Amino acid sequence: MRYATVAFMALAFGAAEPSGGLAQTTTAFDGTWSGTGTLIARRGRGTSCGPETTDRRFTIQNGQISFPYETRSGISFSGPIQPDGRFDLAHGSSRFMGQASGSTMTATFSGTQCERSFQFRRRQN
Repeated sequence: MRYATVAFMALAFGAAEPSGGLAQTTTAFDGTWSGTGTLIARRGRGTSCGPETTDRRFTIQNGQISFPYETRSGISFSGPIQPDGRFDLAHGSSRFMGQASGSTMTATFSGTQCERSFQFRRRQN
């Protein structure tokens, strides 16, 4: 009986579940983000990198990034943004990683031939 009382008290006060038991999600960065990426590196042939600058737009909804980076090549990214604004997403050998703070974000796209540095702003709806 005493064990049952202790177990009940632990559950009632949240002591039974260690912190970090569930992944945290955030909606603090939800919205539509748009910005410009500047080409910072060409690798290999690097001829298919396109223009020096390119504009991109993506959404974050319920803490999940959905970014159709380049639809003609089939490159898209999806995954969580952390409560502190960090994210690191991969699609094959391509990677999209960065940091959001309030309504601004810096990010890097890295592919097999090209690397771009992005500056994004959250659009007001």
